[in-house]
Amino acid sequence: MAAKKEFILIINDKPGVLEKRKEIRPQHLAAMKPLIAAGKVVAGGAQVSTHPPEGQFPDAKGSVIIYAVENLEEAKEFVKNDPYTVNGVWDIDTANFIPYISAVREPLN
Repeated sequence: MAAKKEFILIINDKPGVLEKRKEIRPQHLAAMKPLIAAGKVVAGGAQVSTHPPEGQFPDAKGSVIIYAVENLEEAKEFVKNDPYTVNGVWDIDTANFIPYISAVREPLN
């Protein structure tokens, strides 16, 4: 098995899809669970304009995900099949994959 390589995905949402993002979010998170369990997704979350007040849904405008995979094509396949892409939330044309090497990995809390 090849050594894992990390890639940061930065991807924007399509304009005007915040309500659709809220609707599709449970499907997106369910699709992430096996990738997290397999160590293929090590971090991820929404891009926001500002941090929202506690309990309020953020004004998400896209996503950032760190993949740990064998190659870039594997990460691209995950993005292509993600519920956010399939249901028209993510603007796949804005997907930016950045090769990345982690030096530190600490939990937020």
